[in-house]
Amino acid sequence: MGSYRHFEASSDQESDFVGLNVFTSGNGAASAPTTPSNGGPIKTMTHELRFQGSAFDDALDFLVGAYYSDEKINEIQTLTLGPDYQRAVSAGNFANLAGVNPLFALTALGNGGVPVNAAGNFAINQFRQDAESFSIFTHNVINFTDNLSLTLGARYVDEKKRGSFDQLAANSPACQAIVNGVITGAIPAALRAGALGLTCFPFATSVGITVPGTGGTVLASSIPGLPLPREYNLVFKDDELTYTAQLAYNSNNGFLAYAGFSHGFKSGGFNLDPAAAALGADPRFNSEKVDAYEAGIKTEFANGRIRANLAVFHMDMKDFQVLEFTGVQFQTFNVGAAKSTGVELEMFGQFESGISVNAAVTYADARYPRNCAAGVVGTAQTLATIRSLCGADLTNAPKFTGVFGITYDKEITDSGWKMLANFNINYSDDRRTSTSPLDSNGLPIPLDIQESYFKMNARLGFTTPDDRFSFELWGTNLNNEITRGITANTPLRGGAGTRSRIGFVEEPRMYGITVRAKY
Repeated sequence: MGSYRHFEASSDQESDFVGLNVFTSGNGAASAPTTPSNGGPIKTMTHELRFQGSAFDDALDFLVGAYYSDEKINEIQTLTLGPDYQRAVSAGNFANLAGVNPLFALTALGNGGVPVNAAGNFAINQFRQDAESFSIFTHNVINFTDNLSLTLGARYVDEKKRGSFDQLAANSPACQAIVNGVITGAIPAALRAGALGLTCFPFATSVGITVPGTGGTVLASSIPGLPLPREYNLVFKDDELTYTAQLAYNSNNGFLAYAGFSHGFKSGGFNLDPAAAALGADPRFNSEKVDAYEAGIKTEFANGRIRANLAVFHMDMKDFQVLEFTGVQFQTFNVGAAKSTGVELEMFGQFESGISVNAAVTYADARYPRNCAAGVVGTAQTLATIRSLCGADLTNAPKFTGVFGITYDKEITDSGWKMLANFNINYSDDRRTSTSPLDSNGLPIPLDIQESYFKMNARLGFTTPDDRFSFELWGTNLNNEITRGITANTPLRGGAGTRSRIGFVEEPRMYGITVRAKY
């Protein structure tokens, strides 16, 4: 079997989180009319071949196969600085400590005494990734007896990706002026890092910024300590053998016990970002690997009307992939190790009156071990972030979660009308919402912890006797518990101790009516 998929997206955003015209991503208020929108095509082709059957009088169920995929990403990213960029970012980071609008004033020190307005500075960047994956696999169930079976599976995966960053057009004279002032020493030492990092916003900065006095022949990005965009064209390769084994005992009378082990793999790749190769960093991140152990029992009582499942699990993850929004860029990096250990209990009961009850509770200790930075290679900033994670919980990984629900589903009239009524309540323990629990000054990040909460949902529906039509009234988060899913740094606003934060709020109370028809 095979498939082909062509997906294309286009977006234009004013995503500076303020009412001022700070910057435009794509085509918008600050950009030129000919500026392209963000986005582009993703083309994916897959082919799969399977052969399966049974042998030895059904003592063996086997499956062997091969899989191939080819995915091509071609994306345009554009960003243009607006007329309020320098004064807004100056106010958000320097306050009045360096005078009024220092980002504008400091450009004069690298431009012969004439300040440079950053309005209209822009970059049009192109990112490409061509990914090929080939694998062969097998999955087999050996039935020793009617009650005892062994499942064995394996897959060999070979991955190759080529990623590139090319700049199609750019103009950033304000950044060039700041670079001139930093290299010549004209800008005071205490202001250099801030002036450079904020004026040379990587999404709107030219890769052609040069060293003063070289006639434009030496790129400033080659100077150590200058975090300027660099183009790249690299290859990522990896291969892995993944495998699984599970031993199961089934009484065929409402009791199943099992224990298993699996080794998994999640491919690495590229940070498709203009700052990914700055300071000589490698824009690639490694593949993630996991060893998972699980054991459990599944039971049935009262002719299958009552079920209970219990499972315990442990996962050891290496080169764990973490996606972070720093306030100026998205980046994926590897943490040396992560672990998750827990237990899950599920129960379900079905009664003759049409009422059913379900309940589940999970305890999961998902954490970074205290030595999670051992052996990790990266930039100084990335290593500092990883060290702050060691000993902390994983993001959005509450230790306790639970759900309880009750449902009534039965005919309510002699003519055959059916009614469905459901109520359930979900619980989540405290959880972290930001990537790192600590700021760069070593203090806890504000608003990182989302406190524990309950959310209630309900549904009431009716179905016609011929099952052609159904009508449902539903509501979710009826108690309107406002919770945060992710928190991150606000772009370009403040540093450690004075940092502005943004939060992405999850769905509030919602309600509606659903009508379904079958033809």
